[in-house]
Amino acid sequence: MSAAIRTELPQLFSSNIAATTRILYGGPVKANNAFELLQQEDVDSTSLSGASLDAAELDSIVTAAT
Repeated sequence: MSAAIRTELPQLFSSNIAATTRILYGGPVKANNAFELLQQEDVDSTSLSGASLDAAELDSIVTAAT
């Protein structure tokens, strides 16, 4: 989905906007999928919800992101 959004942005706005727009993954992020999600070319970041309430889970997600 992120790749489709990135492809559509230059058509709707401009190439410069497409290249500089940050795309956030808004689905569920857990320690077991954070690394894979953040390796996707068109995913720039994620939003955290319940996973951020568990310190160990949050630490694993941060580790995957760095």
